[in-house]
Amino acid sequence: MKRLIPILALLLLVGCRQKTLDDRVMLGVFEPQQGLYGETGADTWRGVKLAHSLRPVAGGKQIALSLYDTKSQSFEAANGVSVLSDKGALALIGTFGTDSMNRARPVIKAAKTPTVTGSTAADLNDDYWITPVCMNDREQARAMAAFAANTLGLRDIAIVVDAETGYGTDLAKNFAQALPDYVHSYTVHYHTGETRFSREIARLKKYPVDGIYCPGDATSGAYFIRAAKKAGMNVPLMGADRWENPSFKEIGKDDVEGVYFTAHYARYETFNQASDAFLLAYEKAYDRAPTSYAAMGYDAYNLIADAMNEVGPDRAAVARYLRRLDTFDGALGINKRHKTRSVPIMRQKGKTPDYVTSVEVGS
Repeated sequence: MKRLIPILALLLLVGCRQKTLDDRVMLGVFEPQQGLYGETGADTWRGVKLAHSLRPVAGGKQIALSLYDTKSQSFEAANGVSVLSDKGALALIGTFGTDSMNRARPVIKAAKTPTVTGSTAADLNDDYWITPVCMNDREQARAMAAFAANTLGLRDIAIVVDAETGYGTDLAKNFAQALPDYVHSYTVHYHTGETRFSREIARLKKYPVDGIYCPGDATSGAYFIRAAKKAGMNVPLMGADRWENPSFKEIGKDDVEGVYFTAHYARYETFNQASDAFLLAYEKAYDRAPTSYAAMGYDAYNLIADAMNEVGPDRAAVARYLRRLDTFDGALGINKRHKTRSVPIMRQKGKTPDYVTSVEVGS
């Protein structure tokens, strides 16, 4: 009898441990935490962690998070999907980069793992297993084109674009196509990582431009603006969502004051109760203002948690739920799939941008 007691205790311990493991489910996150886009990925990760801290259980399961750092390398996004899905992730969150998501897409499809993303690639809705949580590049570009022509009254716009990224070229193409016929555009390309822009500025000065659209990353955008201001090009400067990153102001300093860019989240110009709740919780948790990317991570987590509550912790069921979802009320505002989008236009002022207006565009 004495020998049976340790055996019974061991069986009970194993049983409790198995029950604990069965009550857990893992969500994977693949975002850069270092390199050129590290600050953006870190913001997304903060948003995910905040949502998890407020809502650690969904569908009767304790949720565990697992992060794969893509190190700002687009091919690592595909590796991240493979690693996290092999570890048993119920669903994935990632990544904001257009080029990175294009690498990850075939792996997501092969792994059949539902993925909620902050990527702005325009055709992600075509992929069954991928659910975008924000507006896409086509919508951003259309909104800024309308703002440039109708609000700023520009008629000759230079488009300065990184020729080596899908993100920049997609935005530039859609911006040019969305301009009214009476607005002329002139395209100038640059290489990823450019900081001087001397040749590009020399070309620009040959054109009669009254505005410039530069849809690049925060670093290149800031260096370009500094070069343009130094060359005496005092015209309205416009960009896209990556100018919201803190490094844009840190590098551009006073030169970036007054520039315009599209964003996904208008911060203090909140749209609903979910936006208000997110803002208060984020500032309390991190003692800093959130960016659009933090809101994306927060919303992505909550979308998956909502799905788990409705259909349970099953990959196929979660994907089906997300696919059929028409409206989501989150930190980014009320997101209606396949409907008109309201795109915030921001203007850089001090350390944080100010909300200017919103432009309605079709999806």
